[in-house]
Amino acid sequence: MKRLFSVILTAVLIFSLASCSGRGEDKQIFYALSASPSTLDPQYAKESDAQLIINNTFEGLVRLSADGEVIPGLAETWEISSDGLQYTFHLKPGTEWYCPISLKNEFGEEFYKKFSAETVTSADFVFAMKRAVSPQTGSRYAHVLFPIENAYEIYSGALGVDSLGVYAPDENTLVIKLHEACPDLLERLTESVFMPCNEEFFNAMNGRYGLSNKHILCNGPFYVSSWDSESSLTIKRNKFYSGSQTVVPSSVSFSFDSDYDSVAKKIAAGNLSAALLPPDCATPENSVTVKESANSVFGFFFNCSDKYLKNKNLRLALCSSVNRELFAETDNAKPMSGFIPESCSAGGKNYREAAGSQTPSIEYNTSSASALWQQALTELETDKITLTVLCPEWLDSAVRRQLQIWQQTMGIGIAVTVVNKTSDEILSAVEAGNYQIALTGVESPYESAVDFLASFEGGGIFRFPSEEYDMIIGRLLESEGDDELLGGCYTAETYILQQAVCFPLYSRSSRFVTAEDIEGITVAGSENTVSFIGAKRFD
Repeated sequence: MKRLFSVILTAVLIFSLASCSGRGEDKQIFYALSASPSTLDPQYAKESDAQLIINNTFEGLVRLSADGEVIPGLAETWEISSDGLQYTFHLKPGTEWYCPISLKNEFGEEFYKKFSAETVTSADFVFAMKRAVSPQTGSRYAHVLFPIENAYEIYSGALGVDSLGVYAPDENTLVIKLHEACPDLLERLTESVFMPCNEEFFNAMNGRYGLSNKHILCNGPFYVSSWDSESSLTIKRNKFYSGSQTVVPSSVSFSFDSDYDSVAKKIAAGNLSAALLPPDCATPENSVTVKESANSVFGFFFNCSDKYLKNKNLRLALCSSVNRELFAETDNAKPMSGFIPESCSAGGKNYREAAGSQTPSIEYNTSSASALWQQALTELETDKITLTVLCPEWLDSAVRRQLQIWQQTMGIGIAVTVVNKTSDEILSAVEAGNYQIALTGVESPYESAVDFLASFEGGGIFRFPSEEYDMIIGRLLESEGDDELLGGCYTAETYILQQAVCFPLYSRSSRFVTAEDIEGITVAGSENTVSFIGAKRFD
């Protein structure tokens, strides 16, 4: 009897331990994206939301761990030459692509059988990198590959793609040759633009690659299961995944919602697992802040397409008479005169730390502002200018004191109205161009200062199209060395500040939060580095 009892007790303990070890696993995770990705083509995708999906559905040579460290991806091992100019990667053999079964209906049984048995090889990485630097692709992130031998020359049209310093000695070996040492190459290899691409499959898609879950091959921890561009996208655990980490959740469902207050409420109610929330959004109840990132710059933004604010001297007059001290005491804020957020880096260094005190700023000088104002009135051929400032309610009193300074400085020639709106309403008005002056923030979804600055090509939210700025960005995207990269970022930032299209006041932080019943979702850097591999949900 005692023996029987012991056996039963042992069985119960084993069952209990087995149950505990799997607690929180194999669950569905829910996450909000601001909008549906326009494409999931890794070499072409521009939006951070698209890159987030790509980084969870593709596996590169290496990937980032939860701590932001480089760990093996599809490459099991690698060697770096003593001069730092050659990297040799050894891929895990036999890794299969995930081929969507829906391909049967469109391309037939034979096509599906072929690609459902296809393995990822070093040739897929070679083709992907050649696509990334090809001028025909038009990749926003081609500059990330410029340390590779002949990459810049190919991108500029001087050489053909076959001259790129990447080759595959065999199916499981990849060699990358550099024209100069690049200490952060491994970190670069985790970016979506380096993800593999099967050439035969890509060509068979005939221009539709990455535009739906039916027209893409995945090799990451998840695959794209469904995608409705109006409402949601779902990724499911990939049974063929051969990376170094265990995939914990069964799936991740992404809803599209640009209303952050709504997103916060859904987290508080337990209907969303996690989200990256902007500085103005209150921390939801029943949530845990996983990480803060100083990725936001707040200040006065000017609509340069406005009939008055298109005048540079008028903008300079307004900026020259902004009293920063009125806006100094603000929660979640740090005084700042630069435009590039503190979270951004360039040339392997934090940009703000590298730029230091060199960052130009428009100094407070009411005498100069008055003279600039009179010049603007002459150029605009008017004696009275009416302006409206969109302002969050919590800054109303500071803005009204600022208006008094503008009126004292400019005289009777200025009339300013303050309109209180929510932060989301102001941001929507700015994005639509329905504003004159707005007190708002701009956030960088990128860790790269280059990518942040490039997002304002063509005028951006300032409605300030400038051939000169676009040329600066063009040269910046073609920069090769770290010093040249830092210098190019400084030139672009200086141009924005000197044109007075905005007047930065301070830096603020966004927060990555999860619901209390969630753990294991990690964010190594910017929003596109969110990983769901280890996510657990405890109901």
